Amino acid sequence: MQICTFTGARMLGAPKGWDQKLDGMCGILPVADEVDVQSGHNFMYSVWKPTPEQLEALNNGGAIRLGICGESHPVINMGVLTPETCTAAGVEVAAG
Repeated sequence: MQICTFTGARMLGAPKGWDQKLDGMCGILPVADEVDVQSGHNFMYSVWKPTPEQLEALNNGGAIRLGICGESHPVINMGVLTPETCTAAGVEVAAG
């Protein structure tokens, strides 16, 4: 998956106490905060685009796996943005 930047994103770095020597490299993730209308909870959204190879795998019956670091699973949500929404939000694959 390719990390994307988008209009209004803030850059989220390593968590507090992260030790690169012990924990490995931690990149920067563009995120936006949005309060969920139904629950009132804040969600940090990031945007990702699959590579052509990943799209092919998905179209051939593959699946997306979500990894969470830790021992308890936080509340999450996942969805697909339309091409029109991506254009309106200025979504672009981040330089990497």
